[in-house]
Amino acid sequence: MELFSTLEPGDLARLARGARHRRLASGEPLWLTGERAAHFAVIEAGIVQIRQTTPTGDGVVVGLFRTGEAVGLAAALEHGLFPADAIAIGGAVDVLSIRADVLREALETSVAVGLAVNRALLQHTAALRAKIDIVSAGSVPRRLAALMIYLIERFGRPAGSGSDAVAVEVNLTREEISQLVSARVETVIRILSRWQKAGWLTSRPGGMEITRADMLRRILDT
Repeated sequence: MELFSTLEPGDLARLARGARHRRLASGEPLWLTGERAAHFAVIEAGIVQIRQTTPTGDGVVVGLFRTGEAVGLAAALEHGLFPADAIAIGGAVDVLSIRADVLREALETSVAVGLAVNRALLQHTAALRAKIDIVSAGSVPRRLAALMIYLIERFGRPAGSGSDAVAVEVNLTREEISQLVSARVETVIRILSRWQKAGWLTSRPGGMEITRADMLRRILDT
């Protein structure tokens, strides 16, 4: 696990006393808003979205977290309640659920655990800041372009075949994309369809392939 890769065996053993492996199906909640934060989770494989529900019942995706990252740390450290839903997306997700009380005990005796937790909290802050950057990018096309560039930088890998295409293995629905950019689903579908017809991106099993990231960056630069 990336989060605890620098810990000594003793620290790992201490945390393991309060650990439990879980496998979630796509769409299955790791926890829901208002549940007691008696644990946090480290993602072993897959992607977890953090989603809040507005007073009108609409869902708002506030962050995406990947393999090696932690979710729920702040609430677990504060003895509080989870402020948002944590949902598995894009296929099966494996997580290691670690009890909050065990983590707090480890923090009292280990500087290394404290440093690891600080790194995880900084990653979480960066993910939330990225969402702010996306929704503040301007028009819906600009917000969508900002999201696509974010997905490339965070989840992308070369698609192969000697091209500049990037495979983004994040299987987001059109509704989830609309939540990430704070726009109507119909508007998102219309813009993405236009980009697909232009050959800028295409759907693929488990995600998408972006072939013209340069055009998306041009939208952001204008």
